[in-house]
Amino acid sequence: MTLSFPYSLPTFADRLPISSVEWGVKRRDSLSGQGSGRIWQTEMADPLWRAVVELDRRSSAEMKQYAAQIRALRGAQEAFWLFDPLSPYPAMDPRGTILGSRVIQIATIGADRRSMSFKGFPAGYVLTIADKFQVSWGSNPVQYAFLEISERGLAGSDGVTPVLSIFPNVPDGLAVNATTIFARPACRMVIMPDSHMPGRARRHLTEGAGFTAIEKP
Repeated sequence: MTLSFPYSLPTFADRLPISSVEWGVKRRDSLSGQGSGRIWQTEMADPLWRAVVELDRRSSAEMKQYAAQIRALRGAQEAFWLFDPLSPYPAMDPRGTILGSRVIQIATIGADRRSMSFKGFPAGYVLTIADKFQVSWGSNPVQYAFLEISERGLAGSDGVTPVLSIFPNVPDGLAVNATTIFARPACRMVIMPDSHMPGRARRHLTEGAGFTAIEKP
């Protein structure tokens, strides 16, 4: 059986003994300024999500398997799915039990492409600042985005939320009625070149393993 890419969550990320993670973004801006101290910023492209991952100490037999899986990605050639360990579900529904298996869709998209509303939530469902969600659209190729809620919102009796600010901008081509994932949303990522550390083996244990991943839109 040949490997399938991108690695699914059960194939890779769910198995990793993550001890710490720094989940943030890499901005792609151009800055210019004047002698007066004024600074102008131009966003050349949308920011990319980035995760700096450290793995816990484990048996060398176990850790060498994770290292082999990472090497099989052939640097940044192949992708994998990774979720933010700090945001597996919306903060006010930390186990996803209220959300259940409901299908959540985009209800509206703001003209500024910086906001949207959602439909399909249970009445009264709360979305909180920093809640994450995943969305895909199109075909051949399928496009993916990993987005973040920037303000608090409460779903009405009809299951529709207010228009909420999101980060980063709504990608081009994403439209109303696209299905979103709020339960264990994942970002499609690749390993940043030269960032993988397989760890140091001391007898039967290996420690110090980790890698840096960056979003592959």
